[in-house]
Amino acid sequence: MLGVKKIGWFVLLSLFVLVACSVNEKEQSVSQNDGGLQVTFTTPKKVEAGKKTEYTVHVSRNGNPVADAEVIVHLEMADMDHGLNGFRGKMTESGVYKGQAVLPMGGDWIAYVKVKRGSEKVTKRFEFKAEGGMMSPEELEKSGLHENGSLKNPDF
Repeated sequence: MLGVKKIGWFVLLSLFVLVACSVNEKEQSVSQNDGGLQVTFTTPKKVEAGKKTEYTVHVSRNGNPVADAEVIVHLEMADMDHGLNGFRGKMTESGVYKGQAVLPMGGDWIAYVKVKRGSEKVTKRFEFKAEGGMMSPEELEKSGLHENGSLKNPDF
């Protein structure tokens, strides 16, 4: 009977590890709703400095996707100024806006998601982390960034 208990604990522990690992493999999403537009900002599980990363913004009202919004995401390091970085969201399906950006260094970052729909304008603040060190001047140049990490040709 003692062997059955040990096997039961082993199975339970294995299931816990599997669930924990599968949760860690998912994207990280945070939503904010102030009674008007609901905005969700999603990053991949792992954001790495120096790598082009795709971010997703979901915009809805009362659970319905908003397809006629203008979405601009400004990415700013929490403790350091790297100038203008971010993207203009492109709608890929109703209420879903995507864009890519390269962060010049790892650390704590803030995404300011600006949504404009007609005369309504909201800005939501989302915090996330990026891994890695500072990109070299050559890497910055190759990625389309100035030496300070700002975009060379922003379209927003």
